[in-house]
Amino acid sequence: MRGEDRDTTTTDHIAVAALSSCAIVTAIVLTSIGDRSALGAPGYWAWVLTGLQVAALRTAATGRDWGWLLGASVQLPWIAYALVTAQFGFIPGCLISGFVQANGYLRRRTSLSHHDPIYA
Repeated sequence: MRGEDRDTTTTDHIAVAALSSCAIVTAIVLTSIGDRSALGAPGYWAWVLTGLQVAALRTAATGRDWGWLLGASVQLPWIAYALVTAQFGFIPGCLISGFVQANGYLRRRTSLSHHDPIYA
C-alpha cells in the first residue's frame, strides 16, 4: 500500500472510530436518562464496555493495528459512563489508556509503512 493510501486509510479508520465512540456515548447518555438504579445507568453498559476493551486488547495482541484504535475509541464511552454513574475515578485512567492506545495505533501504522515494499 502506498504511503498516501495508508494515510487516507488511517484517517478513515480514525473517523469511523470517532463516530462510533460518539454513537456509544449518545446511547449511554440516552439510556441513563430516567434510570432509577442506584448506579444511575443500566448495568449492561459496564459489560458492553468491558467486552469492547477486552476485544481491543486481544486484537492488538494478535498484531492487528486497529485493535489499538478500538481500545482508544472505547475510552470516551468509559468517561461518559463514569460521568453518568458519578464514578469519577475512572476518568484519569481512561485518559491515560486512551493516550497509550492511540499512540500504539499511530506507531503501529507508522511501522507498517516503513516495512512496506514501496519504501524498501
